[in-house]
Amino acid sequence: MAQPWWSIGQTDTNAWRVDVQFDGAGSVRRFLMLADLHWDNAHCRLDLLKETLDEAKAEGAPIFLIGDTFCAMQGKWDPRSSRSALREEHHTGNYLDSLVSTAHEWFKPYAANLALASYGNHETSILKRHQVDLLQQLVGALRRDGSPVVCGTYWGFVVVNGNFTKATRQCATLKIHYHHGSGGAAEVSRGFIDHNRTRSMYGDFDVGVYGHIHRRNCDENIITTVTSRGKIEQRPQLFLRCSTWKDESGDGWHVQQGRAARPIGGWWLELTSSKKKSVNSNGYHMNMRALPT
Repeated sequence: MAQPWWSIGQTDTNAWRVDVQFDGAGSVRRFLMLADLHWDNAHCRLDLLKETLDEAKAEGAPIFLIGDTFCAMQGKWDPRSSRSALREEHHTGNYLDSLVSTAHEWFKPYAANLALASYGNHETSILKRHQVDLLQQLVGALRRDGSPVVCGTYWGFVVVNGNFTKATRQCATLKIHYHHGSGGAAEVSRGFIDHNRTRSMYGDFDVGVYGHIHRRNCDENIITTVTSRGKIEQRPQLFLRCSTWKDESGDGWHVQQGRAARPIGGWWLELTSSKKKSVNSNGYHMNMRALPT
């Protein structure tokens, strides 16, 4: 097995650092950004999800899960519950326990690739109402298997430090802001209004990754600033909205709320190392690819 080219560690309450080794200038490293898997829902497209995770596993890419890995809506207490959305293995007297044990087995083949799993509103709702932390239990089980995965907060920052020039040990940094999301379905704005709010609340970052509203879109901006030495600096800023992996085109709760079917998938974030830092690249060239294609 090839040596991993990345590692992750916590630097503050809501911040993590990912160290990345590039194979010289011009090499590409990819990060898999996913949200709203709703993995335990019977309508989750596990076939597409497995195909995508297998791709990440094949190249050793880190996987980021930005909230609502669990659906956890099929308990008898939940007015949204539906027998058709309950997978057979979860039709037990210990419903919440079974979610963790089956998720552990399903995600175990990708344990070495999972980097961060953060909370979404479905996990925090279970924690609030039942005092059961599904995500922490899953992360704990995977870490006991040797996974580097960390349990992320609902929002946070990930600072990517890339060593891309082996001779000089020169490093580039990339600031990623993530937030599972809030509010309603954003039928008209599709989440774009939130981008301006996010920028004003969380300040300077290069890439934003979000979920929650089950939309998939990308917004690219050019940020113009001035350095302390009076030099104008321009760099790209990406906002990536991840959609769900649950097929919501049936007759369930989603449709009964008057909402349309949603796309399925997330994003690959591709970083190509530059020969040197510049005011436009910050040491990387960024690209993104929607998935599944």
